[in-house]
Amino acid sequence: MPKTALTVQQVVGPYPVLPLTALVLAVTFAAADVANGNSFPVTGKEVILVQNTDAAPQTITLSSVADGLNRTGDVTAYSLPIGAFAAFCPSQITGWKQADGNMYISAATATVKFAILRLPS
Repeated sequence: MPKTALTVQQVVGPYPVLPLTALVLAVTFAAADVANGNSFPVTGKEVILVQNTDAAPQTITLSSVADGLNRTGDVTAYSLPIGAFAAFCPSQITGWKQADGNMYISAATATVKFAILRLPS
């Protein structure tokens, strides 16, 4: 099965149209797809936010690809404490961008939530 795509959310700034309307700065989290994993188109301007909403520690994995020197660096089974948030910025996409142009992330349970934020130019 293909990975479940996560919606990339554009961060407002640095000169937003004023006045700001309700919800324009809101961030939406999506549940991890435990069976298939998740993906999003990576450009190097993204920040991955992760939230553990479970009553127990949970893990996430960030899947790498070989870079120009054939190095990989998967982040595997990174543990998130109860109620914790984590952030990761794959600003150097070499080593993270898969052949299909996406970055792959996964979690041990659907109680882990992801939000992908793209920074403005």
